[in-house]
Amino acid sequence: MGSVEDALITWQSAGSPALSGLGLTVDTDGTQRVWLGDPDGPSWNLPV
Repeated sequence: MGSVEDALITWQSAGSPALSGLGLTVDTDGTQRVWLGDPDGPSWNLPV
């Protein structure tokens, strides 16, 4: 399964939260990670 499908499943598994429940972290190496609830919650890397 691709990253888009994985992200959709993660979002649905978390109860399909509102956009205000999402966050974004960008690491010093440029990696971009979207997370649900808090930075230690379910997350996935964005393709760059």
